[in-house]
Amino acid sequence: MKVFSRDGWRSLQQPQFWLMAIAGGIATIHTSLIWRSNADSNQLILSFLCWFAVATLLWEKRHQLILQSDIFSSFLGFSLLGFVLLRSLWMTSFDNLFHFIPFIAAIGLFLLASGANRLHQYWQEILIIFAFSIPVELLINRIGILALYTANFASLILTYLGVEFYREGVNIILANGKAVEVAAGCSGWESIFPLLKLSVLFLVMFPTKTIQKILVPLAATAIAFVVNGFRVAILAILHAYTTEATFKYWHVGTGSQVFFLTSTLLFGGFCYLTSKRSLSEHSDKRELSEL
Repeated sequence: MKVFSRDGWRSLQQPQFWLMAIAGGIATIHTSLIWRSNADSNQLILSFLCWFAVATLLWEKRHQLILQSDIFSSFLGFSLLGFVLLRSLWMTSFDNLFHFIPFIAAIGLFLLASGANRLHQYWQEILIIFAFSIPVELLINRIGILALYTANFASLILTYLGVEFYREGVNIILANGKAVEVAAGCSGWESIFPLLKLSVLFLVMFPTKTIQKILVPLAATAIAFVVNGFRVAILAILHAYTTEATFKYWHVGTGSQVFFLTSTLLFGGFCYLTSKRSLSEHSDKRELSEL
């Protein structure tokens, strides 16, 4: 009984098949490691988006890629992939190197596929994977000034809402004496960095003008900051006038995901309008050139 046809065996012998299989394995390993690290759903979603974007880009230009490597590049690529595999199998702690595993694996795969001289073929994929590999937690603890700006903005919102309070630095004290501190983790970086990563993905995937390349990251930062400011103001009110369980639900529980979802939807809408405008302008120019 024949299990595979000749065309099936031929496809198995093609280097593209094995490279795609390795790429799928890398994506699976990375996603499983994120799951093992007890990461929140936001990180899992970002991981899926990253690999989906990379797969889409590779599929679109599969016929233009030159798959020809040299001995040195192949050896280096195998070494990097072997390192990633061994590191993943015997990973006991999720340190900073853990975040860069997909980037190291991608470089190894591209070296194996096309060699060092042709890495420029994959600049889009490399940029996306690198942007999504940057450890947000490492940067948050080193940038504390945003907490003060967030406390100021949340105070402005509370003032317009007519809530009685006073502020001491990053501490917002309500009229009944209860206070909330805008720590580094609540300053907004945890929302800003994911949206900045999505902005990189958008700018790589869609054609944009120079001004749009500047506006998109700025919009991501502004949207995340404003939504987080409302989040801090709401949490201050909940902490002062509701139960501790309600506060925790909206602070670290399932309810906390609503604010990130809101930021993502608003940014997605901005990107949609930006891409729609770019396509409309491109279509108008094309029609004028044909006249």
